[in-house]
Amino acid sequence: MKEGGNTNTMLRTHKRLTQKELKKDPLVILAAQVVDFLRKEKIKIISTISGVIIIVAISLFLVKGKSSSEINAFDIAMNAYNNNAPEAMDLLSKFVGRYSGSKKAEEALMKLGNHYLAQKNFDSAEKYYMEYINTFSDNPIYGFNAYNGLAGLYEEKGDYRKAGEIYEEFIDKYKNSAFLSMMYLNAGKAYFLAGDRDAAIHNFNKIINSFGDSREKQEAIFYREMLIDTTSGA
Repeated sequence: MKEGGNTNTMLRTHKRLTQKELKKDPLVILAAQVVDFLRKEKIKIISTISGVIIIVAISLFLVKGKSSSEINAFDIAMNAYNNNAPEAMDLLSKFVGRYSGSKKAEEALMKLGNHYLAQKNFDSAEKYYMEYINTFSDNPIYGFNAYNGLAGLYEEKGDYRKAGEIYEEFIDKYKNSAFLSMMYLNAGKAYFLAGDRDAAIHNFNKIINSFGDSREKQEAIFYREMLIDTTSGA
Protein backbone atom coordinates (compact mmCIF):
# COMPACT_ATOMS: atom_id res chain seq x y z
CA MET A 1 0.00 0.00 0.00
CA LYS A 2 2.84 2.36 0.85
CA GLU A 3 4.47 1.71 -2.45
CA GLY A 4 1.18 2.28 -4.23
CA GLY A 5 0.75 5.57 -2.38
CA ASN A 6 4.14 6.77 -3.51
CA THR A 7 3.28 5.91 -7.11
CA ASN A 8 0.10 7.98 -6.95
CA THR A 9 2.04 10.91 -5.47
CA MET A 10 4.58 10.75 -8.23
CA LEU A 11 1.88 10.67 -10.87
CA ARG A 12 0.20 13.71 -9.31
CA THR A 13 3.55 15.54 -9.23
CA HIS A 14 4.19 14.98 -12.94
CA LYS A 15 0.61 15.56 -14.00
CA ARG A 16 0.35 16.67 -17.59
CA LEU A 17 -1.29 19.98 -18.42
CA THR A 18 -4.52 19.66 -20.34
CA GLN A 19 -5.07 21.39 -23.68
CA LYS A 20 -7.25 23.92 -21.92
CA GLU A 21 -4.53 24.64 -19.35
CA LEU A 22 -1.93 24.97 -22.06
CA LYS A 23 -3.99 27.65 -23.75
CA LYS A 24 -3.92 29.69 -20.54
CA ASP A 25 -0.11 29.50 -20.16
CA PRO A 26 1.38 33.00 -20.92
CA LEU A 27 4.51 31.60 -22.54
CA VAL A 28 2.50 29.33 -24.78
CA ILE A 29 0.23 32.20 -25.74
CA LEU A 30 3.22 34.43 -26.51
CA ALA A 31 4.90 31.73 -28.59
CA ALA A 32 1.73 31.16 -30.53
CA GLN A 33 1.34 34.89 -31.15
CA VAL A 34 4.95 35.15 -32.39
CA VAL A 35 4.50 32.20 -34.72
CA ASP A 36 1.25 33.65 -36.02
CA PHE A 37 2.89 37.09 -36.53
CA LEU A 38 5.85 35.61 -38.39
CA ARG A 39 3.52 33.57 -40.58
CA LYS A 40 1.42 36.62 -41.47
CA GLU A 41 4.35 39.03 -41.88
CA LYS A 42 6.73 36.61 -43.59
CA ILE A 43 6.62 38.41 -46.92
CA LYS A 44 7.22 41.83 -45.32
CA ILE A 45 10.15 40.52 -43.27
CA ILE A 46 11.76 38.85 -46.26
CA SER A 47 11.27 42.02 -48.28
CA THR A 48 12.85 44.16 -45.55
CA ILE A 49 15.88 41.89 -45.23
CA SER A 50 16.26 41.75 -48.99
CA GLY A 51 16.03 45.55 -49.12
CA VAL A 52 18.82 45.94 -46.57
CA ILE A 53 21.01 43.48 -48.48
CA ILE A 54 20.38 45.35 -51.74
CA ILE A 55 21.20 48.75 -50.15
CA VAL A 56 24.48 47.41 -48.71
CA ALA A 57 25.40 45.85 -52.06
CA ILE A 58 24.64 49.09 -53.94
CA SER A 59 26.67 51.11 -51.42
CA LEU A 60 29.68 48.82 -51.84
CA PHE A 61 29.31 48.99 -55.62
CA LEU A 62 29.15 52.81 -55.57
CA VAL A 63 32.21 53.08 -53.30
CA LYS A 64 34.17 50.75 -55.56
CA GLY A 65 32.95 52.63 -58.62
CA LYS A 66 33.91 56.01 -57.12
CA SER A 67 37.38 54.71 -56.27
CA SER A 68 37.86 53.44 -59.80
CA SER A 69 36.56 56.70 -61.25
CA GLU A 70 38.92 58.71 -59.00
CA ILE A 71 41.95 56.69 -60.09
CA ASN A 72 41.05 57.06 -63.76
CA ALA A 73 40.52 60.81 -63.46
CA PHE A 74 43.81 61.26 -61.62
CA ASP A 75 45.74 59.15 -64.13
CA ILE A 76 44.32 61.16 -67.03
CA ALA A 77 45.18 64.48 -65.35
CA MET A 78 48.71 63.38 -64.42
CA ASN A 79 49.36 61.99 -67.88
CA ALA A 80 48.39 65.37 -69.32
CA TYR A 81 50.59 67.14 -66.74
CA ASN A 82 53.64 64.96 -67.41
CA ASN A 83 53.28 65.57 -71.16
CA ASN A 84 52.81 69.35 -70.73
CA ALA A 85 49.40 69.15 -72.36
CA PRO A 86 47.52 72.48 -72.42
CA GLU A 87 44.51 70.95 -70.65
CA ALA A 88 46.59 69.60 -67.72
CA MET A 89 45.83 72.39 -65.23
CA ASP A 90 42.13 72.32 -66.05
CA LEU A 91 42.02 68.55 -65.51
CA LEU A 92 43.88 68.81 -62.19
CA SER A 93 41.61 71.63 -61.06
CA LYS A 94 38.49 69.61 -61.92
CA PHE A 95 39.94 66.60 -60.11
CA VAL A 96 40.54 68.64 -56.95
CA GLY A 97 37.03 70.04 -57.14
CA ARG A 98 35.46 66.60 -57.47
CA TYR A 99 37.67 64.62 -55.12
CA SER A 100 38.57 67.27 -52.54
CA GLY A 101 39.98 65.72 -49.38
CA SER A 102 41.21 62.54 -51.05
CA LYS A 103 44.86 61.50 -50.78
CA LYS A 104 45.42 62.04 -54.50
CA ALA A 105 44.07 65.57 -54.18
CA GLU A 106 47.15 66.40 -52.08
CA GLU A 107 49.47 65.86 -55.00
CA ALA A 108 47.11 67.58 -57.41
CA LEU A 109 47.03 70.69 -55.21
CA MET A 110 50.83 70.79 -55.05
CA LYS A 111 51.08 70.53 -58.83
CA LEU A 112 48.60 73.36 -59.26
CA GLY A 113 50.18 75.64 -56.64
CA ASN A 114 53.72 75.13 -57.92
CA HIS A 115 52.69 75.60 -61.55
CA TYR A 116 50.94 78.91 -60.93
CA LEU A 117 53.77 80.16 -58.69
CA ALA A 118 56.25 79.48 -61.50
CA GLN A 119 53.94 81.38 -63.85
CA LYS A 120 53.78 84.23 -61.30
CA ASN A 121 50.01 83.83 -61.17
CA PHE A 122 50.05 84.57 -57.45
CA ASP A 123 46.30 84.57 -56.90
CA SER A 124 45.87 81.07 -58.32
CA ALA A 125 48.97 79.79 -56.54
CA GLU A 126 47.73 81.16 -53.22
CA LYS A 127 44.30 79.61 -53.79
CA TYR A 128 45.69 76.10 -54.17
CA TYR A 129 48.33 76.38 -51.45
CA MET A 130 45.68 77.63 -49.02
CA GLU A 131 43.30 74.85 -50.00
CA TYR A 132 46.02 72.34 -49.17
CA ILE A 133 46.86 74.02 -45.84
CA ASN A 134 43.19 74.15 -44.81
CA THR A 135 42.46 70.55 -45.81
CA PHE A 136 45.58 68.51 -45.07
CA SER A 137 48.27 68.36 -42.39
CA ASP A 138 49.57 64.77 -42.26
CA ASN A 139 52.24 64.98 -44.96
CA PRO A 140 55.24 67.01 -43.70
CA ILE A 141 56.83 67.24 -47.16
CA TYR A 142 53.73 68.56 -48.89
CA GLY A 143 53.15 70.79 -45.87
CA PHE A 144 56.61 72.26 -46.29
CA ASN A 145 55.98 72.71 -50.03
CA ALA A 146 52.69 74.51 -49.43
CA TYR A 147 53.93 76.87 -46.70
CA ASN A 148 57.25 77.55 -48.43
CA GLY A 149 55.49 78.24 -51.73
CA LEU A 150 52.87 80.45 -50.09
CA ALA A 151 55.47 82.50 -48.20
CA GLY A 152 57.61 82.65 -51.34
CA LEU A 153 54.84 84.26 -53.37
CA TYR A 154 54.42 86.95 -50.69
CA GLU A 155 58.16 87.60 -50.91
CA GLU A 156 57.74 87.92 -54.69
CA LYS A 157 55.04 90.53 -54.05
CA GLY A 158 57.30 92.37 -51.58
CA ASP A 159 55.20 91.60 -48.49
CA TYR A 160 58.09 90.26 -46.39
CA ARG A 161 56.30 90.57 -43.04
CA LYS A 162 53.46 88.36 -44.25
CA ALA A 163 56.02 85.89 -45.61
CA GLY A 164 57.76 85.76 -42.20
CA GLU A 165 54.42 85.05 -40.49
CA ILE A 166 53.70 82.17 -42.87
CA TYR A 167 57.12 80.63 -42.24
CA GLU A 168 56.48 80.85 -38.50
CA GLU A 169 53.04 79.28 -38.94
CA PHE A 170 54.73 76.25 -40.48
CA ILE A 171 57.20 76.13 -37.57
CA ASP A 172 54.33 76.12 -35.05
CA LYS A 173 52.38 73.46 -36.95
CA TYR A 174 55.21 71.06 -37.77
CA LYS A 175 57.33 71.15 -34.62
CA ASN A 176 59.21 67.94 -35.49
CA SER A 177 59.82 68.71 -39.14
CA ALA A 178 63.23 68.09 -40.70
CA PHE A 179 62.80 71.49 -42.40
CA LEU A 180 62.63 73.57 -39.20
CA SER A 181 66.11 75.10 -39.46
CA MET A 182 65.45 76.07 -43.07
CA MET A 183 62.12 77.68 -42.17
CA TYR A 184 63.63 79.56 -39.20
CA LEU A 185 66.25 80.91 -41.59
CA ASN A 186 63.61 81.86 -44.16
CA ALA A 187 61.55 83.59 -41.48
CA GLY A 188 64.59 85.47 -40.17
CA LYS A 189 65.56 86.66 -43.65
CA ALA A 190 61.98 87.70 -44.42
CA TYR A 191 61.79 89.80 -41.24
CA PHE A 192 65.25 91.16 -42.02
CA LEU A 193 63.96 92.41 -45.37
CA ALA A 194 60.80 93.71 -43.68
CA GLY A 195 62.96 95.80 -41.33
CA ASP A 196 61.78 93.96 -38.21
CA ARG A 197 65.12 93.55 -36.41
CA ASP A 198 63.77 91.82 -33.27
CA ALA A 199 61.73 89.21 -35.15
CA ALA A 200 64.70 88.52 -37.43
CA ILE A 201 67.16 88.05 -34.56
CA HIS A 202 64.64 85.84 -32.72
CA ASN A 203 64.52 83.41 -35.66
CA PHE A 204 68.28 83.50 -36.26
CA ASN A 205 68.90 82.75 -32.59
CA LYS A 206 66.58 79.74 -32.79
CA ILE A 207 68.87 78.19 -35.40
CA ILE A 208 72.09 79.16 -33.64
CA ASN A 209 70.98 77.87 -30.22
CA SER A 210 68.88 74.84 -31.19
CA PHE A 211 70.53 73.27 -34.21
CA GLY A 212 73.96 71.79 -34.84
CA ASP A 213 76.54 73.12 -37.24
CA SER A 214 75.00 73.52 -40.67
CA ARG A 215 74.75 75.87 -43.61
CA GLU A 216 71.61 77.39 -42.08
CA LYS A 217 73.42 78.05 -38.79
CA GLN A 218 76.37 79.74 -40.50
CA GLU A 219 74.03 81.90 -42.53
CA ALA A 220 71.99 82.80 -39.42
CA ILE A 221 75.19 83.89 -37.63
CA PHE A 222 76.13 86.05 -40.61
CA TYR A 223 72.76 87.83 -40.69
CA ARG A 224 72.58 88.27 -36.91
CA GLU A 225 76.05 89.85 -36.78
CA MET A 226 75.10 92.13 -39.62
CA LEU A 227 72.02 93.29 -37.71
CA ILE A 228 74.01 93.81 -34.50
CA ASP A 229 76.76 95.74 -36.33
CA THR A 230 74.16 97.93 -38.04
CA THR A 231 72.56 98.74 -34.71
CA SER A 232 75.90 99.47 -33.07
CA GLY A 233 76.96 101.74 -35.93
CA ALA A 234 73.74 103.69 -35.59
